[in-house]
Amino acid sequence: MWPLAPFICLLTLVPSAPASAHVPPEWWKERRHIEKRAKSQLGANYRYGGGTPRGFDCSGFTRWTFAEHGAKLPHSSADQFRLARRNGYERIWKRKNVEVGDLVFHKTTSARVGHVGIYIGNGRFISSTSSEGVRVRSLYDRYYWGRRWVGATRLPVTARP
Repeated sequence: MWPLAPFICLLTLVPSAPASAHVPPEWWKERRHIEKRAKSQLGANYRYGGGTPRGFDCSGFTRWTFAEHGAKLPHSSADQFRLARRNGYERIWKRKNVEVGDLVFHKTTSARVGHVGIYIGNGRFISSTSSEGVRVRSLYDRYYWGRRWVGATRLPVTARP
């Protein structure tokens, strides 16, 4: 029979990973969770300057949705659009290249960008508008959204490695 003391001592000398070790997220899981979190607010009311389930404006909605994913988005659709200038972010100009979890932008005012939403697949995005609150819409709608397409931004949290 072997004494256990030498084995216990060896176990205490084996280094373990530090508590702060970071495992890169699986991008596809992040995308699906962002889609699920966004859809959980379907029907939420619009509120100018709002950023909570009690009421969202468009950029408050995207900011709230991404908050659990380490993305600190500014509370402005134009500022969110400009994020693509930063390292790790990617600008997407063509709708056919947009993927679930990408921020999508539209020109709804005299400014270059006036609205932001989140792409959820199959040509659809989810956003909060002053007329309907949080709803799913088509990127290709020929009467409103499709004609106002500006581009999209992929965030580092959803980028493929």
